[in-house]
Amino acid sequence: MENGREWTGSALDLRGNLEPNGIREIVIEFEGGDTDSFKSKLNDEFAAYELHQMAGYIDGIIGSIAKGQRN
Repeated sequence: MENGREWTGSALDLRGNLEPNGIREIVIEFEGGDTDSFKSKLNDEFAAYELHQMAGYIDGIIGSIAKGQRN
């Protein structure tokens, strides 16, 4: 993102605050230049449960990539 508001890190960085604030969009950028963009369907910002679900989705993507690299 060009506006300098992107966050890179880990869920461990949120230790003191389990309800993150201000996350409006999640963008996954792949090496080939493709992107997937996600916004909350219920609110302007993501809530903790939606982010928990997104973490499961990202874990699935990582597993698919790792499996493809082993073949």
